[in-house]
Amino acid sequence: MSTATPQVSPTHVDDVPHRPVAETKPIQNSAHANSDGDLARPPPKADSATTLRKLRLDVIKLAWPVVVEQLLSTAVGIADVAITGRLGPSALAGSGVSLQIMFIAFSALSAFGIGTTVVVAQATGARTPAVAGNALRQGMVLGTIFSLLLTCVGWLITEPLIALAGGTGEVAEAGVTFLTVGLVGMVPLTLQFAIGGAMRGAGDSRTPMICGALVNVVNIAAAYALAFGAWGAPEMGVAGAAWGANIARVVGVAFLLGTLLMRSAPEGIRLGSGAPAGMAGWMPNISIGRTFLTLSLPAVIDQLSFSGMFLILGRILLFMGPSVFAAQRIAITAGSVSWLPGIGLQIAATALVGQAIGAKDYDRVVAVNRFAQQLAIGWMIAAAVIFVVGAQHIAGFFTADPDIMAQAAWGLYSFAPGLPIAGIQFVLQGTLRGAGDTHFPMWNSIATQWLVILPCAWFLGHVLGFGIVGAFLGFMASSVVNVTALRWRFGTGIWRSKAVLASESHAMPAI
Repeated sequence: MSTATPQVSPTHVDDVPHRPVAETKPIQNSAHANSDGDLARPPPKADSATTLRKLRLDVIKLAWPVVVEQLLSTAVGIADVAITGRLGPSALAGSGVSLQIMFIAFSALSAFGIGTTVVVAQATGARTPAVAGNALRQGMVLGTIFSLLLTCVGWLITEPLIALAGGTGEVAEAGVTFLTVGLVGMVPLTLQFAIGGAMRGAGDSRTPMICGALVNVVNIAAAYALAFGAWGAPEMGVAGAAWGANIARVVGVAFLLGTLLMRSAPEGIRLGSGAPAGMAGWMPNISIGRTFLTLSLPAVIDQLSFSGMFLILGRILLFMGPSVFAAQRIAITAGSVSWLPGIGLQIAATALVGQAIGAKDYDRVVAVNRFAQQLAIGWMIAAAVIFVVGAQHIAGFFTADPDIMAQAAWGLYSFAPGLPIAGIQFVLQGTLRGAGDTHFPMWNSIATQWLVILPCAWFLGHVLGFGIVGAFLGFMASSVVNVTALRWRFGTGIWRSKAVLASESHAMPAI
């Protein structure tokens, strides 16, 4: 598709003036969409070899710490299950029920991480450190206010929530205890999201990774000590496991704040009297709050929609028998590990594309998108080969039941072909998000969840009798539709006009 030489015009976000953003208009032969879904533009200039090498290193440097951080998060989840499991079946089931509710809250609170990542990245690329600093402060302030409200509301309806999630008797009692204590940690968790997102937007994903490792170690140690009364700590049972997580989150926030006070912190988001933004930016700003909402809400809605879709998918699989449902849990658990590098590359693409958008370097946007896709495809092909070759062994790690093992192996076989396509989908979503184009990926994802995955699972899996294979083919079909639409969207160049970068006029008075 042809696009014009950009015509520059002033734009506004929430009636606050911004730096000019390029708008695309049709012209002849200036650029066109190529087969990668990239906006084909003249290749980088004469020194492109060095530039391309640095860009590739930037993508890898941002992505691998996120992958490690996600793996650590998975590991601590397994440790939490092991700790509460030793407290008895009621404690294990009760904590599981409450965590289902808390994960919904986590999805909402993660919005502040997404918002700070995009705004800080675009401000970093535009070399406006005061704007980056204000975005971080607003993410922290607004996130704290929102999480406090969420905590108070949660305390008022804890028992009805547990009952709604299916908790009864001793399970409900343990769930109410775990949820009541767990809600205390919402504020530090939100601050971790906001600060970590700002750091990634500024190009530093290693510090959040180190914080994640620290949080995991403290969480395991504190939860074990408080749950069982080890090392002189009080024995608090399931409440102790929840308090362990809260303590770990406070330690994590303290660590991140400490790094932001250091001279080595990225300039725009450094805190303290020597920060570029000074002591300004701590008063709640409705305009920036709306910007955060515009950037983050689509991702939150997408995640909530996926959770709802998965709940219905589980019901469909239960119609096919309990062994199919159990096998699906095993295959999805294994598949979620294979997605982690794709998620890491998605976050790296969001940050680097945001920086390029801020600098109005659209060739760099194209190059980041292309290389991140190449990495994602390579990793996903490797994961697919592992799934095909080792399906029986992977399934056997989770269960000894021969029927469930065989069903899970077939799930992994059918899951594998769609992995490379899913990798491309992750990167394209991150690219568009970094450019500020968040609504199209959301609607695209929701449409395929409900109009592709579920109908395929019902028709292929239940009606035609293909079982778990038919259900998982729906995921591959969904990825194909998603990638086709996302590549078309990127190829149009519409993302150029979606920048949300605030100008220096977004600097706010000190308090």
